[in-house]
Amino acid sequence: MTKDNEVENQDMDKANGAEAQEASLTEGDESKVAALEEQLSALKHDLLKAYADTENLRKRAEREKQEALKYGLTNFARDMVGVVDNFSRALEAKPEKEEGAVKHFVEGIELIEKEMLTALERHGVEKINPIGEKFDHGFHQAMMEVESEEAAGTVVQVLQVGYKIHDRLLRPALVGVSKTK
Repeated sequence: MTKDNEVENQDMDKANGAEAQEASLTEGDESKVAALEEQLSALKHDLLKAYADTENLRKRAEREKQEALKYGLTNFARDMVGVVDNFSRALEAKPEKEEGAVKHFVEGIELIEKEMLTALERHGVEKINPIGEKFDHGFHQAMMEVESEEAAGTVVQVLQVGYKIHDRLLRPALVGVSKTK
């Protein structure tokens, strides 16, 4: 026998021995293999569940971040709306004849009010002035009913304008609603 034949015979013996050993292991350890496969399946399920939870958490954090950016100024805007109302009240109380310094003072108040409203609008705050609109309890607060020629439930008087920030109510408009005679 040559050395090459000897090596081939040894390789065949090893392969036959490995197959025999594998067959004997498989027969004796079927329950262990089944248990390991079940464990592997459970671990895969747990991994997928953890991945889904992580993905949901990431989406929720992104949504909360966007809402914080969009509505983060709500309390500040609510305070500034009161300041704008005070400027409007000051302009309503202006004298009929504006002369000299009073005229310039009134013009200054008008400019400040306009600038504040513009700044609020830049940040998503919109005025709600619903004259002639159908009463909407989501954005209006009825303060009284007024006999009117308008259809019942129509806003005919605004006592105080309301405001919303993007799509959320900041302050409802205080209104008078028409009723049938």
